[in-house]
Amino acid sequence: MATTEENKQLVARVFDAFRAGDLDALDDLIAENYVQHNPQADNGLEAVKEFFRPVGPIDVDVHRVLAEGDLVVAHAHYKTWNMAGVDIFRIGTGGKIIEHWDVLQPVPETTVSGNDMFSQLS
Repeated sequence: MATTEENKQLVARVFDAFRAGDLDALDDLIAENYVQHNPQADNGLEAVKEFFRPVGPIDVDVHRVLAEGDLVVAHAHYKTWNMAGVDIFRIGTGGKIIEHWDVLQPVPETTVSGNDMFSQLS
């Protein structure tokens, strides 16, 4: 069984592949029978590739990553779409991502509180 640090590194490699537009790299990172909970995408590794193929490289900044057991959570700014996202990945015993959930929202120009979507108060 992989450590939480290894699971976090796996998710970091997924984001690296997205940034590079390297969908072939996903073969080593995502299981064939991957379960997708995003309502706009289908299940499976090939579905992930087909979803991202028309987009090309993705401009994304990951601001924080949390992990516990087989779950890794990433808080990211998907600049390509100007969306704030929280992705939850479940890692299988084979060392690949087997399940994914996400919550996405547009990044507003301003907020009532004056706080942005990504900074951390000190």
